Amino acid sequence: MPSFAASFVGFMLRTTGHYRRMFTGGPQFQKNISKVRSGPQPAPAVKAGLDVRQSTFQGRTVWHIAPKGRAPSAHVLFWHGGGYVYPATSVHWKFLSHMAAQYGWSVTAPLYPLAPENAAAHITSWANDYYAAYRDEIGHKPFVMGGDSAGGGLTAALAQMARDAAQPLPAALLLICPWLNLDPAHPDQLKTEPRDGILTISGISEGGTLYAGDLPRTDPRCSPIFGNWDGLPSILAFAGGDDILVTDSRALKAKLPSVEVTELSGMMHDWPIFSFSESRKAQAQMADFVAQAVT
Repeated sequence: MPSFAASFVGFMLRTTGHYRRMFTGGPQFQKNISKVRSGPQPAPAVKAGLDVRQSTFQGRTVWHIAPKGRAPSAHVLFWHGGGYVYPATSVHWKFLSHMAAQYGWSVTAPLYPLAPENAAAHITSWANDYYAAYRDEIGHKPFVMGGDSAGGGLTAALAQMARDAAQPLPAALLLICPWLNLDPAHPDQLKTEPRDGILTISGISEGGTLYAGDLPRTDPRCSPIFGNWDGLPSILAFAGGDDILVTDSRALKAKLPSVEVTELSGMMHDWPIFSFSESRKAQAQMADFVAQAVT
């Protein structure tokens, strides 16, 4: 059973419908997107306790969050979620800051181009360019690449692209409630939708179309579940029973039995980046996984 805190937040999200309205298709969807074109920055309190700096790459902001006064335990390249249409949120910054402070991660979080102004062909190309620049920046140090939701999908797509181009790969991949298939056609998603306090089928369907642009939604750059998963580094994935994207993680497990998937029943979308007791346990699991990968 989920903890009281997790159950309460899930209930409140379903009741208020704040995130569901943001991720519901229809005429209001693109209006909502246009209203939220610049997300929050890491909070001043975060900056006070950590080494936080900002850089730019091809006109886009990149945030770097690291422990202050000590060498990092690991380098992590992290791609934020948001359905490929919304920027990083305060929840992302709190999560990444916690991982830097608690576990010593040096996190790099690029604010990549978003749809509908851009589409998958350009977004993955930009991300691939940054991937190469990031590897040059950290030298030959091992690193882990990860992301949540859409960022998890982008992580998988980039790993497949890097392997196909014979580029050096991350030591491991971290996929948090990843969006691996833009087409929400699985029958279980219809059953799960009433329990999902964040996503809707119409929202991810329309958002997926905006992201795909001129590419078919089955293109691996859009839906990496249809790509080749051979030869990739070890993968740790998380999924929640009250998340319509849980079917993507299950499909990945069926396709690649070696992947480690932690699925908790009754948990909302992106639950591992929050601060419930279940989230903190998941974050400790991430930290152990990353530490083993980069050792």
